[in-house]
Order: sequence, then C-alpha cells, then structure tokens
Amino acid sequence: MTFFLTLILVLSSVVLACEITLPHRVVVLGHSGNCGSSVKFKDCADEIVRDISEVLTGLEGRVSSKSLVRMMSLRGHTVALAPASIQIEQLSTFLREELPLPQGVHVKRVSGINTPDLMALAPGDKVSVRCSSCLFGSQQIVNVIVDGFDGTVKEITASADFRKMVRAFRVNSSLASFSTITENDLREEYTDSVPYTDLLTDTSALRFYKTNKFIKAGELLRFADLNAINLVRAGLKTEVILENTLVKIKTQGISRSNGAIGDLVEVYHPQKNKKYQGKVIDSNKVLVEL
Repeated sequence: MTFFLTLILVLSSVVLACEITLPHRVVVLGHSGNCGSSVKFKDCADEIVRDISEVLTGLEGRVSSKSLVRMMSLRGHTVALAPASIQIEQLSTFLREELPLPQGVHVKRVSGINTPDLMALAPGDKVSVRCSSCLFGSQQIVNVIVDGFDGTVKEITASADFRKMVRAFRVNSSLASFSTITENDLREEYTDSVPYTDLLTDTSALRFYKTNKFIKAGELLRFADLNAINLVRAGLKTEVILENTLVKIKTQGISRSNGAIGDLVEVYHPQKNKKYQGKVIDSNKVLVEL
C-alpha cells in the first residue's frame, strides 16, 4: 500500500511539474520581469515565471535547456524546459556593435517601450538598430528593426541609457601616507564619468607622485590623493634641453627653485651668464622650448 501511495505522489508531481516552452531564438529588450507571450508556461507558479525571466534576460549566447534547468534548481524550482537549446541575444550588444558610439560612451541600460522583455525571432531573421537623434544620454529612443526571412519587416521602439565612462584605477591594498605607487598597486577599470572627481586616468607619470594621505584598499585613486615629488631642486645642477622644430641642444645649469613635473622653473647657465625658463619633464631635467 505504501509503495502505491509513493508511486501516486511521484506521478502526480511529474504531471504537475512546471513546463516551460521557449523560442529557439530571442532578443532581450529589457529587464522588467515580463517575458510576454514568447515564453509558454504550464502549471507554473508566479515565482517561477519571474525567476525564469530574470535568468533569461541576464544571459547571452547559445544556452542549453540543461543549463537553464540547473540555474532554476539553484533558485529552488523544478522545471521541464524545451527546446534543447536557445539562442539569446542582447539589444545592448546590437547597440554597441552597430551605433557609432563616441569614445568612452557605454550602454548602461535598455528597456522595451510597451513591449515585453523578450522578442522571439525566426532562424533567418535579421536585426538592426537605429538611433537617429541620439545624444547618448539617458532615455534615448532606439528603433529595433527585424527583417524577417519571409520578407516581412517589424519595428519595435525601445529606450537606452548611455553613460560616459572613463578609465580609472582602484587601489589593490591600503597605502600609507607619502607612499610611492606602482602599477602593481592598482587595477584598471572603467567607471562613470562624474564631473569634478579628478580621477587618475593614466599611470605613465605615476612615478612622479606620492600619496598625501592614507588610502584604503578598493578606493579609486584621485589626483587629490597625490602630491607631486620635487624633481628639480634649487641650487643643484640640472640638465637643460633647448629645443625647437629644427634643433635640439643639451646643456646644464643651476636651478633657481624647486619644481615638480610640469612646473616652470628658472635655470641659470653660469658659463654663458644666461637664464632660461623651462618646464620640468623628469628628474633633474628641464625642457626649454625656443
């Protein structure tokens, strides 16, 4: 009797298992949690519908149903999925590949306008995007055009947020005050371009600076965190490079003041009894543009 009750419970759970039928190919237009009619559900709870939408809209490329089943099981759901694999494409990728984005501009968010997050495509359909009046700011109107393999043309309106991103460097481990910094102390990333943040975007001149305060691990490095090192010191012999488009002459003189990278300093040439004003370009080195 116990065996038959167990068998009935197992069979009933199989019969009532959530069944999800996906298109063979979809384009992700947004992340609102609305799959629309392109995904078919049978005996599925609302929580499963929401979670499969989150899973699908966060993926790109060819994904097997076994992988999707495993992802759903990690969320506590037992589902049956068809077909065996699905091709997922992201609208944000089409925008990056097809629009002439200005340097440093990245796609931050996309969303369909009055349309579900997933758009089903036939195998031979071709997708193109157009943003005729893009200013590459927030809520820019984007047209998504689908040229069907059967000759039909479908157009959907979406919205995209673009952000200006800049190169920046994050500190790997905490740095004490008055420390020198090397590239090994930093990791490169891109972050939102926020006015007046004064982020360090280039490490080529890093050897000319020291920290002016304690910097915690994980912080973005800013020029305000650095003090320039004096590369030229008053009263010491300094190499002077006299240069114009036709000639380049190297000589020596005595610096009249301290100077960090980029500073203008006066250098006195005792043999010629002449003064030069030049820009500090390296340790004990000044460039005078003739």
